Amino acid sequence: MSIHYSIAYQQVVPTYVCQEASVRTAEKVCQRVPGSVIDQAISNLLLELMQPMTLQVALAVQQEVEARVTETDALRRKHVERAQYEAELARRRYMKVDPDNRLVADSLEAEWNNHLRTLAEAQEQYEQQTQKLRLLIDAQTKQQLLSLATDFPRVWNDPCVEPRERKRILRLLIEDVTLINGEMIQAHVRLRGGATRTLTLTKPLPIAQIRKTKPEVVAEIDGLLDHYCDREVAEVLNRQGRRTWQGESFNLKKIAHIREAFKLKSRYSRLRAKGLLTAKEMSVRHGVTFTTINAWGREGLLQKHHYDNVRRCLYEPLDENAILKGQGGRAAKQPILTSAQAGQGAV
Repeated sequence: MSIHYSIAYQQVVPTYVCQEASVRTAEKVCQRVPGSVIDQAISNLLLELMQPMTLQVALAVQQEVEARVTETDALRRKHVERAQYEAELARRRYMKVDPDNRLVADSLEAEWNNHLRTLAEAQEQYEQQTQKLRLLIDAQTKQQLLSLATDFPRVWNDPCVEPRERKRILRLLIEDVTLINGEMIQAHVRLRGGATRTLTLTKPLPIAQIRKTKPEVVAEIDGLLDHYCDREVAEVLNRQGRRTWQGESFNLKKIAHIREAFKLKSRYSRLRAKGLLTAKEMSVRHGVTFTTINAWGREGLLQKHHYDNVRRCLYEPLDENAILKGQGGRAAKQPILTSAQAGQGAV
């Protein structure tokens, strides 16, 4: 598989692509596997393998292997010595035969050759096993490996270490990785030395689903819009500790975007649905000037509700006869309200 790199949110994101069929026969790409999931899983596996406890178990197994290899080495050495003795005995027999007796000479020569082949095979096997013995870990090397286990996580997670260096470390510990992209991602890891690990990984969610606002947050915003404008809703969510999908705080633009995306009614629409009026509509209804309505609203004589982020507002309507016409202006008297409205707290 080849690896492709792309930039997502100012970070380099790898993707593993199997495109052999596409290159050779112009077919579709076999599979694409998101590299971020694979890389993180392999990184966790390496950190697990390089723990001191894991290395101690591996070294204990190595000691057991050393003991068994030592026992079998003596048996193989005796096997070589026996083959060498038989080959030497066959040589002497051949050398003593009368050259004129070709039939016996040919038979003894064939027997000698057979013993020589057996000796060569025994020596080759013994050399291979001796080579393995040379690779056995001594006490000093074991101590170095255990100290490496302590330093490895720090080195591996150091942001100053370039990806190229991490790949070099990876090649020293892992032989290869086979990826199978299905409902789940299967990663078959073959380590140096022959050990294998199989990792079952969950596919990452599509970016559209990751960016989608959670239903409970949408429901919370919908309820808050009955009482607050967009900016105030953002402040309430931030006080509750809620964050966007990027882990950022909410603000006016984010609330407006969510409201439009999920088709939530704005604060203005909700107030209008309750029958609240603008200052101009209030002035027409009660026969006073636009300026008078705003002034009464600032003085608290009218019940007003802000609906946007620049403090614009709508007013709760009064009865048509609640305000005396002709009493507007700077010296305007307070509006005369009905007994029911007076009971609600209006002046």
